[in-house]
Amino acid sequence: MRAAVLVKQVPDLRAGSVAMRPDGTIDRGSAPSIINPADLHALEAALQSADEVVAISMGPPAAETALRDALAFGAAEAHLVTDRAFAGSDTWATANILSAAIDHLGPFDLVLCGLSAIDGETGQVGPQIAERLDWPQVTGCEHLDWDTSLLTARRVVEGGYETVSVPLPALVTITETGFTPHYPTLPRRRRAASAPVGRLGAAELNLGDDRVGLSASPTKVAHMESVPLPSLDTQWVGPDLDFAQLAAALHDRGAPSPPASAGTTAETADTPAPVAGDEVEPRVWVICELVDGSLSSVSAELLTQARVLSTDLGGGVAAFIAGHGLERAVEEAATFGADRVLAADDQRLDPYATLPHARVISDALHHHSPDVVLLGATSTGRDLAPRVAARLDTGLAADCTDLLIADWQRRGHTYDHLLHQVRPAMGSSVLATCVCPETRPQMATVRPGVFSAIAAPRRSDVEPVAVRLDDADSRVRVMERSVRPSDASLTDAAAIVAGGAGCSADSWHLIEELAAALGGRVAASRAAVEAGLAPRAVQVCQTGTTVEPDLYVACGISGSFQHVVGMRAATTIVAINRDPDAAIFRFAHYGIVADVADAVPALTAALNS
Repeated sequence: MRAAVLVKQVPDLRAGSVAMRPDGTIDRGSAPSIINPADLHALEAALQSADEVVAISMGPPAAETALRDALAFGAAEAHLVTDRAFAGSDTWATANILSAAIDHLGPFDLVLCGLSAIDGETGQVGPQIAERLDWPQVTGCEHLDWDTSLLTARRVVEGGYETVSVPLPALVTITETGFTPHYPTLPRRRRAASAPVGRLGAAELNLGDDRVGLSASPTKVAHMESVPLPSLDTQWVGPDLDFAQLAAALHDRGAPSPPASAGTTAETADTPAPVAGDEVEPRVWVICELVDGSLSSVSAELLTQARVLSTDLGGGVAAFIAGHGLERAVEEAATFGADRVLAADDQRLDPYATLPHARVISDALHHHSPDVVLLGATSTGRDLAPRVAARLDTGLAADCTDLLIADWQRRGHTYDHLLHQVRPAMGSSVLATCVCPETRPQMATVRPGVFSAIAAPRRSDVEPVAVRLDDADSRVRVMERSVRPSDASLTDAAAIVAGGAGCSADSWHLIEELAAALGGRVAASRAAVEAGLAPRAVQVCQTGTTVEPDLYVACGISGSFQHVVGMRAATTIVAINRDPDAAIFRFAHYGIVADVADAVPALTAALNS
C-alpha cells in the first residue's frame, strides 16, 4: 500500500496565543512552528498502514522544516507544494492545490491527514480534497484496519463511535486520540536533515489563477480581532472559604441546574400560534440532523437563527431533512419556524453516510439556489458541509459562533446583504469575520449551543425530495454504531465536571458522583481520554468539544491553552489541583489546592447537604 500524508506547519499554540499586527493580520512568526498535532497522528497511522509513505505539505519555503520532521518520523519521501500564486488560498483553493499534487505524485491507495489544524480549526480541507479526487472519505478516525482493497475505520461521533468500511482508494482524517506518534531517533533526524525535499508549484501542477490564491478563493476574511484569554482573580477554598461556603456560592450562582432541554422542547416565542407559511421562496436553508428520528437540538437552534437572517434578507426559511421515517422531524421543523420542509425520505439515507447525503443535498441546492445554507458544527456537519461546498464550488466558514446580515465594502465595491460569519481561530485567541461575496450559497457550520432554540410554529409546506443515487454513492458502509445519548449533549449541559491527568481509574467514580450531584455531565481533558478514563466524544479542548455551561468544575486538569479555550466561556469555573502553580487557577473563579480524591468527595457532600 502507498499512502500520502498531508502535514501542515502551524504556530505552536501551546506557547500561548499568536500576536496581531497593527493592520489586523496575524503575525504567524510570533510563535514557534510545529507540525499540526493531529497530522502527526495521521503520519503514525500511515506508517502503520502502508509500505511507502509520502509526506506532502503546502506552504511557504519555511514549511520544509515540517517535512524534514516527517522524514525523521519515517516518511520515505517529502514534497513541498509552494508558489507565491498560492498565497491567501482558502480551504476551497487549498483543496484544489493539494488534490492536484496528490494526482501528480500518485497513484496512492490512501491519503491521510489530521481531523483539523489548530490554527484554522476548520476540518474542511480533507473532505474537499476527497471531493476533488472523487474518493470516498471517512473523517474523525481513531482506529484503522485494512487489507488490499478495503479499509475498516472507527469514526468518533458525538457520544460514541461508528465503524465503517470503505473501498480503496480513500481519504481518511485522524483524531489526536488514535495512533500515538513514535518520536524519531537522533540518527533518523540527522538523515532527514540532508534528505531531498521535492518542490511543486503552479506550473508543475497545471493550476491557473482561477483555481488558486486569494483572488480565486470564495471565502474572504472581512475582519479579524484579537481575543486574549482572560485571567481571573481566583477565590481560594481553604482558610477563607470552606466547602460549605463554596457550595452555597455555587447554589447562589445557579448550581446545581438541570441540563438544558432538547431543542424539541425549547422555549416558545411570544406568539406561538401557528401561522401560514410565507408565500416567498426560502432564502435561508438549514440542513437538519436527526437524533433517534427527532430533530437535533442544534438544528432547532439554527432554524431559530435562520428566521432572524431571513427577516434581514427578505424571504423564508427551509428545513432540509434526509433520512428514513421523517414524520416526527418534519413536524418539529415546522414547530421551529420552517416555512418549507424538504423531506428526502429513503432507506438508503439511514444511517447517515457522507456520499448519499452529499448527493441529495447538492442536487436540491442546485435546483433551488438559496442564498444561505447552515449546518451544525457536529461530527456530521463537519463531515458533510465541506464536501457539499466543494461540489458546489462555494465558500464555507466552519465552527461559527455568530451570524448576521450586513453589507461589505471591498476595493470600492459594496456587496449588499452578505452573511457575516464570525468564527474563532488560533486557539480562540482570534475572532475572524468571513464573507462569501461572489459565490452562492453562502455556507456555514455553527457550534451547538450558540443560539437558543425558540419555537414559532408554522403551517409549513412539505415538499418530498426525489432521491437519485448510484452505486458510487454507496461506497462507504456503516457496519456498527455505538452511541451513549447521555454523552451526546455536552454542549447542552448546564453543569460539567471534567477530569484530567490528576484523576485515575480508581477515582473516576468521584467525578461521576459530583456530576450527578450537580445534575450535570462528565467531561475529560485530553490526558484523561488518552489514559482511557473517558471516550473521545467527551473531550473538552480546542480540537474537541467546546462548551459554555453555567458551571465547569475542572478536576486534576493542569490548564493547558488547548483545554482552556474549550471551556473558558463557562459562567463559573471551579478548579481542583494539588499544584498551587497550575495554570488552570488563572482562569478559575474558585480554586482548591488539593488532591482530587480528597476535594471532590468533600464538595459533593457539601452540595448534597
